Amino acid sequence: MEKGLKLSREYIQVKRQKNGELTFGGDQGFFAGAQKGSADEKKEKFGCGIIALSDLFLYLANKNSRFVIEQNMSYVNHALLQEEYQKYYNSIYKFLGGIPLKGGVSGIKLQCGFNRMARRKKWPVRARWCFSGKKLYRRIEEMLEKDIPVILCIPMLLRKKDKERKLPFYIREENGFKQVLKMSAHYVTVTEIIIEKEDTVFLEISSWGKKYYIKWEEYDYLIHTVFLGTILGNILYIRDLF
Repeated sequence: MEKGLKLSREYIQVKRQKNGELTFGGDQGFFAGAQKGSADEKKEKFGCGIIALSDLFLYLANKNSRFVIEQNMSYVNHALLQEEYQKYYNSIYKFLGGIPLKGGVSGIKLQCGFNRMARRKKWPVRARWCFSGKKLYRRIEEMLEKDIPVILCIPMLLRKKDKERKLPFYIREENGFKQVLKMSAHYVTVTEIIIEKEDTVFLEISSWGKKYYIKWEEYDYLIHTVFLGTILGNILYIRDLF
């Protein structure tokens, strides 16, 4: 029998404009098809960090009214229409000061943005972008135990020899887990820890509005064997929430 930890509430759902499908979390792909060089093109290419932070703020607001903010007060506790989510995302995008000219937002910028909101709203909580890999798994457990989504980054691969060492993503099927793609330089949100037979650990994640899984052993090995792996690949650790 599998065991593990998971968020207690339904994760963020958005109704896609194209087909009415409900997502599993926000999707930077909502901005697909934008004019080249536009802000919306950057949101699609590099907006995963702001998606993760937007979802985190909304999940906290859904579970406790003290965490409702001006940007999401109209969107709590129901599935959003795609247009609503885009409007909400744009408000968090503006709050963070947008996306840099090259690449996405850093973990430090997510930390600063969260803490700025926490101070403004007098929340008894602070965030810290972690750099050590030794306590990483325990911190993920701790946050899920407190019903807090975990923003996790798959590191950018800086050295030429590491370029092909992307992290496998899996989907869950009747007979187990099937690898479907590989990623690097990408933020996801951890929503559950699943412990399978022989103690194989999978993390359920939200990415591009879909539910995927990553193997903890593969992620842990990656961040400890690529250049700056535990700095670029780590989590936004939320402390003292309750």
